[in-house]
Amino acid sequence: MPPAERDSWNSAALRLFDDKYSLVITGPRKHPDWHQDVIAVLAREVEDPRGWISLDWENEQGKAEYGPSFPFRSPTTNFLAEHLHEITSASAAHLLVAMTDDWFSVNEIPDFPNRKEELLADSRTVLSRYGATPLCYTTSISARATRDPDFFAKTSGGVGLTDFTMDLGLVVVSGTEVGVFWSFNAI
Repeated sequence: MPPAERDSWNSAALRLFDDKYSLVITGPRKHPDWHQDVIAVLAREVEDPRGWISLDWENEQGKAEYGPSFPFRSPTTNFLAEHLHEITSASAAHLLVAMTDDWFSVNEIPDFPNRKEELLADSRTVLSRYGATPLCYTTSISARATRDPDFFAKTSGGVGLTDFTMDLGLVVVSGTEVGVFWSFNAI
């Protein structure tokens, strides 16, 4: 797939995550250890290098009380290195779709069988921004045993980086950018 254009990427990101407690932010890749760049994104210290859309579920009270990283605890590079597991790009596309449900289950997505290909097309558009061979990492426990978990069969929650009931993240790394996608279940 050719690199995503701004409008198609923005539209796909909005269709997937606009009505969800989520974080969709891309930041520049500035450090040899990309974990540092992820921390900068989680702390809202950087902006999208292309000026494309970012989605950040706003909780101004939480940010005022706990700081700009809210709802994230302050992860370290070592914590991220330990709890982010590499997955294939195909699994990452499936994971983005699963993350659109509050409990990360495609079975709960309204009309999923009829919308599956449309949702996958949007997730592939989002991922295409990071090139043909991005590195993809998730906090999902399902990825501990395999780089190609079937997130359509079952998606386990992630190792929590927040104090919410559940949160699940995907980090996509290219040579110049890091994309951070996070969904929260605050119920």
